[in-house]
Amino acid sequence: REAVVSTQSTGTPIINKSVGFHAKSGAGKYGGEVVGITTKSDSEITVWVNDWATKNPHYDFLGSNCHKFAYELIVWLTDGIFRCEHPTHLCDPQKGSNFFDFGGFAAAEDGNAVASYSVAQGRARAGLFEGKFQLGQATAQAVCGPGLGLFLDTTVAEAKLSLGNVVGARVGLNANTGIGARNGNLEAHVLGFGGKIGADGVEINTPWAGVHACSIM
Repeated sequence: REAVVSTQSTGTPIINKSVGFHAKSGAGKYGGEVVGITTKSDSEITVWVNDWATKNPHYDFLGSNCHKFAYELIVWLTDGIFRCEHPTHLCDPQKGSNFFDFGGFAAAEDGNAVASYSVAQGRARAGLFEGKFQLGQATAQAVCGPGLGLFLDTTVAEAKLSLGNVVGARVGLNANTGIGARNGNLEAHVLGFGGKIGADGVEINTPWAGVHACSIM
């Protein structure tokens, strides 16, 4: 299922909907990401999408856009238990903060198997600034299909701050280990040392700090 937010000359959001393994636009044709699991039915999703369009009647590049739609849909679908490493700097800056309880999930789809658990996670936004924290997070992922690799991400605690898609930094303690291609990026890490390049820009990491720049997501 896909619902893509676009705009017309009047500024009114147009939500293009399709159902299947990939969208009519081609998105997902070569695989996507597993961000969580849901118990919501197709009819419930349709109601939510229509309600979102009613509450967000005007398209805004820095507000009611595809980032905001996708992020809020993920939060609702998963009841706040999800994994999404992409920045959400183009979501509505007036949305404020999102904090989620502990929990985890395990799922496998289209050559992508992932199990993830987090004690706590949250995001807060103000304008183009976005802050994110994680506490006690662990993820094991195997990718064989679109992308290829094995990954074990373990974080004791971490805080990130980003300015739009221009630059960002993180501090904390992790022992992330893995190599391969996933989620639109090529990456390699050994006990927290390493980096990645791709859809999320360029990122250089150590176990206790890191920097990233030029995200296109």
